[in-house]
Amino acid sequence: RKNQHGYNPQPYIFRKYRKPIETLFSQLCDQFMIRRNYSKSFDGFKNRILSKIMAMTVIQCINKQNNRNINN
Repeated sequence: RKNQHGYNPQPYIFRKYRKPIETLFSQLCDQFMIRRNYSKSFDGFKNRILSKIMAMTVIQCINKQNNRNINN
């Protein structure tokens, strides 16, 4: 990144929280295929997206209770 034009280093607090957020979005796209939706109505679309996000949340809660990394 240092060889980019106009590079401004980010503060540590932003770098610290950016990686877990990017990991979460990557998992939603890869494991839960959130981009692929074959819904026929907006309600179907909404329900599919919410169910995928809810499944991810449940997995994170289970991992947190078992003292594991929540994004695995």
